[in-house]
Amino acid sequence: MVAAKMDKKDLEQPDAFQETMGKAVAWAVENRQKLYAAAGAIVLGILLTGGYFFYAASQEKDAARLYLEARLKAMKADPMGTGTAGPEAVRAYEAVVDKYGSTDAARSARYELGSLYYNAGDYDRSIQVYRDFIDKAASKDIRVLYAWFGIGYAHEARKEYDKALEAFHRVASMNPGAVHEGISYRNIARVHEGLNDRGKALEYYRKALEKTKDPAATVILKRKIAQLG
Repeated sequence: MVAAKMDKKDLEQPDAFQETMGKAVAWAVENRQKLYAAAGAIVLGILLTGGYFFYAASQEKDAARLYLEARLKAMKADPMGTGTAGPEAVRAYEAVVDKYGSTDAARSARYELGSLYYNAGDYDRSIQVYRDFIDKAASKDIRVLYAWFGIGYAHEARKEYDKALEAFHRVASMNPGAVHEGISYRNIARVHEGLNDRGKALEYYRKALEKTKDPAATVILKRKIAQLG
């Protein structure tokens, strides 16, 4: 292939690459203060991001340690896990929430507090802390189902039956699986029975029976259906 012929005029013209680089250097010199500021902002952003990461990791570690201490106190006071650990465990879990409210450990502490408040008869706080837990929990966290159950039980204890039914229906609508769906229907049936709505109670006891595999629960449900039918 024959190279393209260059005449004297072409040789005397500035090289395009050199010309472009020259303009870039001139612009950089003229705008060096802006470049320094931009570079500084980038470096600062990197430092802040890294600093926050290490700070958050440290917070999670400290919160996890405090949560473990609270958990051990609760287990010592309530070895069977009945939710009646008492004031010392409550204060320990509250300390996790108060000091490290945005951590995973605080989320777990809120869940534990929901049961403790309920068993202490503090239904308002039980409902609130369960709702706080739900707001911060991952959508697939199985404890969300139990938190909604807890909210329903607390409203039921306060004789706020419409709100109790709303919570139990919420669980049933979440496709929780046969076991939890059956529990939801039993809860709904029980509330309707307490309201003397025999028809609705019977309807949901039958739905619960369809979902129930446990032999003991099956016997109880059949007895309830026979009584109401």
